[in-house]
Amino acid sequence: MPRKAETAELSTFQQKLIGTWTNQSLPGTNKGDKDDPYSYTVMPLPQQSPQQGANLGYVLKNFTYFETIVFNGPDAVTAPAAAPNRGGGYQQIPFVLFYDQQIRLAEGPDIGAIVHEENGAWLHLTTGKQQVGPYLYPPTNPVFEPGHPIPQSPERTMCKQISVPHGVSVLALGSFEECTGEPKIPVAPSVLPTPDDIDTSPYGAVLNTPDNYQNPRPELTQQINLPLQNAIEDLAAAGHAVSNYIYCRVESTNGGTVVNIPFEQRKAALAGYNAEYWLLSFDGGQNYDILAYTQRILLDIVVGENRYTFPHPTSNVLTRSTV
Repeated sequence: MPRKAETAELSTFQQKLIGTWTNQSLPGTNKGDKDDPYSYTVMPLPQQSPQQGANLGYVLKNFTYFETIVFNGPDAVTAPAAAPNRGGGYQQIPFVLFYDQQIRLAEGPDIGAIVHEENGAWLHLTTGKQQVGPYLYPPTNPVFEPGHPIPQSPERTMCKQISVPHGVSVLALGSFEECTGEPKIPVAPSVLPTPDDIDTSPYGAVLNTPDNYQNPRPELTQQINLPLQNAIEDLAAAGHAVSNYIYCRVESTNGGTVVNIPFEQRKAALAGYNAEYWLLSFDGGQNYDILAYTQRILLDIVVGENRYTFPHPTSNVLTRSTV
């Protein structure tokens, strides 16, 4: 039986996420808003019809984008919750922060159009004693199961639970840590599909005509974390060097899973997911008002008679809204 959770019961990472995040110009710069965001996505789509004189079995839909993410605080309808998982002798207690996300195209012929909707929850996983009986909150003298709970694995203290209206769901587990100094955004893995017997020439070509707006920024296609690296550098140059950050990483292969409806299983199944988040502070950790993230989705797409794994990576840098 879930109950409303107090903000203080959430992890530090969750507490700092509460609020609305949008693309805004970063402090001291004129970049980062919806007209010039620090973002990019590489999106392969299965397609049998030839385009630009070639029939590769897929097309690219790559673009910069802007978005809104709302992490629901204590005043929202879907307020933070505690939802214990009873295990008999002891229980696991997920403290839950719900979110809603909407992404729009920042360039191309469909500029401003919604291209992605998502909702889900961030779970902070802990363990504790299990109360005896069916109700969690007796008015007086609660009785607990004897013995000591097994501690939650430190590699699995956070869980991102994702629902995407393509008929796709994801559970990705990991952890977070609080750090000092400036984060070193890593070079991202290759975005090229595997195996190597498929034509990947669109990934390196500038495709930005109105009828074929597929790959306007090949340098970002090749290095999806470049917008994040540029943002960190631009902030430092503007006198807003990062002093502290909270880092979180989650992966579907760390005890999680991905699920697709039958059509997606046959045509473009989501096969894996991982994501990294950096909450950034300029004032010694008092406020964390910049959110940078990169995520890497793996899609199994059928081309001809073969199934290929295509990475579908994204990255963006958001600012907490004060409106």
